Amino acid sequence: MYIKTILNEKGSELISVSPEDSVHAVAKLFKKERIGFALVRNGLQTTVGSVSERDIIQAFADRGGLSDVSVADIMTTNIVTCDIDDTIEMVRDLMTSNRTRHVVVMDGYALAGIASIGDIIKHSLSECKVDTGQMRDYITGHGYQ
Repeated sequence: MYIKTILNEKGSELISVSPEDSVHAVAKLFKKERIGFALVRNGLQTTVGSVSERDIIQAFADRGGLSDVSVADIMTTNIVTCDIDDTIEMVRDLMTSNRTRHVVVMDGYALAGIASIGDIIKHSLSECKVDTGQMRDYITGHGYQ
C-alpha cells in the first residue's frame, strides 16, 4: 500500500502555526483539533519547521514553564519528508530511523499532507485483517470452485 492511499482516505488537511505563536496556544490547538503535529509557516506561508507534542514535552522538561516561550524557540527545523508514491513500509522505516511520529508527504515540490504513525498502524492492521481472511478461506477451502 502507498502513502497516497492513506491521504486519499484521511484527507490532506495541513494545520500550520506561526513561529511567533506561543507554545501554550499551540497546545490548546492540539487539544481542540485532537492532533499532535503542525507545520510552522512564516508570514509568506513558507514552511520553516514543525512542532509536535514531543517538542512541547521536551521543552517543558528543559524549561519548567512555557508561558513565555514561542514556537520558534522549540520547533524542529529538520523536517522528515517522504514522497506521495512511497510505500507504507518505506515510511514506517523512515519514521523508525528518524525517531519521529509524523512525516510530511510531498508530491514533487508541493506539500501533499501528513502521515502519522497512527495512520501507518491503522492501515497495516487493515492489510493484516484482509490477509488473515484470505488465508483462512484458503485453509478452509472457502471461496474456491
